[in-house]
Amino acid sequence: MVTITLHCPHCGSKALVRDGHAPNHKQKYRCHACGRRSRENPTPNAYPEARREEILHARPRTQQSAWPHPHVWGLSSHRVQLDQKKVAQLPPFSTTLLAPDPEDATSTILELDEVWSFVLKKVHRVWIWIALCRKTRQVVAYAAS
Repeated sequence: MVTITLHCPHCGSKALVRDGHAPNHKQKYRCHACGRRSRENPTPNAYPEARREEILHARPRTQQSAWPHPHVWGLSSHRVQLDQKKVAQLPPFSTTLLAPDPEDATSTILELDEVWSFVLKKVHRVWIWIALCRKTRQVVAYAAS
């Protein structure tokens, strides 16, 4: 039998007791020493770096104040401020698009996708339409309401 000793990530104490399960079915623990809760091998809830870059590239650079609240995308407001600095350094959106190959008929086929979500309340519904190139999976156009 293998015994694994867990330590509190906050205070380093070994006085951990089981404290239910997280929504992703991982065991939660509570520390007797400091009273804080934690999980074994926690994973972040935020988007991976590649997905964050994709969101930034799809964002209009002229309507920064009209963009939905950061929690809709699962990003903290501090992270959005850091990412806005990156956005200022990006080239214009039109220059990043790949030109379709006139010889290849599949390079001109677009897929339209709609996504909607509530913002704060069910009354505030946000719709996002995205046009993707089927071959390259590149976002060609989008609209948010």
